[in-house]
Amino acid sequence: MVSADTKRDAPIEPAIEFETTVDDIIATCDGDARAAIRVLLITVDHLQAELAARDAEMAKLLLDVSRGYSRGQWEWLLERADVSIAYMPGD
Repeated sequence: MVSADTKRDAPIEPAIEFETTVDDIIATCDGDARAAIRVLLITVDHLQAELAARDAEMAKLLLDVSRGYSRGQWEWLLERADVSIAYMPGD
């Protein structure tokens, strides 16, 4: 027999969760599906721009690290990054 706790902790079907999320987004936009799509497109555009900026920073960092690492002086490059990158075990 399956306990109530097991049922509650069971993962939700992805399709059901997806539909629930879609309904929540449309409800947030007062039932206007066009407004919901507009919000999602703006969000995707923002996330793509953020990802492109991180990719550019990582490419710059990798170029700097490859030159600096050969001299044994590369930690300051990781500290300079816009996104914090741990370079010591435990950081």
